[in-house]
Amino acid sequence: MENQLVKIDPKEYGLEENKAADISAQFKPMLDKMVELEKEYNEVIKLPIEDPKTATTAKSLRLKYVKVRTGTAEIHKAQKAFYLAGGRFVDGWKNAQLFASEGIEKKLEEIENYAANLEKERIAKLQAERENELAVYEVENIGMLQLGLMTDAVWSNFLAGTKANHEAKLKAEADRLEAERLLAEQKEKERIAYEAEQERIRKENEALKAEADRKEKELQIEREAAAKKLAEEQAKAKAEADKIRAENEAKLLEEKRRADKIAAELKAKQDSENEAKRLAEEAEKKRIADEKKLAKAPDKEKLKAWLNTVVMPDIPTGLSNESGTTGLEISNKFDAFKNWAEKQIEAL
Repeated sequence: MENQLVKIDPKEYGLEENKAADISAQFKPMLDKMVELEKEYNEVIKLPIEDPKTATTAKSLRLKYVKVRTGTAEIHKAQKAFYLAGGRFVDGWKNAQLFASEGIEKKLEEIENYAANLEKERIAKLQAERENELAVYEVENIGMLQLGLMTDAVWSNFLAGTKANHEAKLKAEADRLEAERLLAEQKEKERIAYEAEQERIRKENEALKAEADRKEKELQIEREAAAKKLAEEQAKAKAEADKIRAENEAKLLEEKRRADKIAAELKAKQDSENEAKRLAEEAEKKRIADEKKLAKAPDKEKLKAWLNTVVMPDIPTGLSNESGTTGLEISNKFDAFKNWAEKQIEAL
């Protein structure tokens, strides 16, 4: 689908040209309208933005674009609903076939795997029986062993070896526990002796610390007295200096405030006079230019300018569905009237 504003390649969406053309045809009227409005847009952006009539013209053109956009949205909604319904229809065909063949496939699979399933059941039963025999020997990851696939001879050897390993582990565990008991007794004796020595050292350290704390307290009292005296002298000197600095700063601040006030008043007066003069000059120039332009304009241009002053405000928000529909109908009829009036002027 192609025009001056939009270019969409159906190959990018995996569509054939003829099917894409059917969809494109639904949107073509709106895209043609966009092409028409582009000419008006190019004219509007050339108008002087300071002119109030430019705002009126821009609003009128914007409302036309809004109508095209909302119309396109309605086409999009209808087309998308159609193709979603088609997708559900295709799913219905697939599900119907699946329902018809699923039971047949399952029954045929049961017949196909009958012998294999019997063998699986035999192996599973043998697996469970042999896992129960091994449970007393605390075998790790027993479920991962393929016990049901072992021959009787292999299973007998495996069971005998597992039993021997279990008994060996029990004896080794008993020996380990006895060694740990003897070691714990030795550690307890050593702990009691160590704690007695630590208690003696603690009491000795407490006595030394008490003496050190007494001497430190005496020194602290002397340091605090000297620091207090120094702080009082420094505070007195700082207070005097702060007083003198504050007085000087207050004087300077007052003098600066007065000077700033006088300068601001003079500047404001001058700026006000300059601005008033500039606005008066611009207003006079614009008045003269407008009078000259209107005097020279043909009747058709005067009528167009007069028609552009007639603007329909935006539809109020918060209306009920019925009121909103009425408001939209009034807006559409107003647009139709303006279009009719424009054609009448063009016919002059």
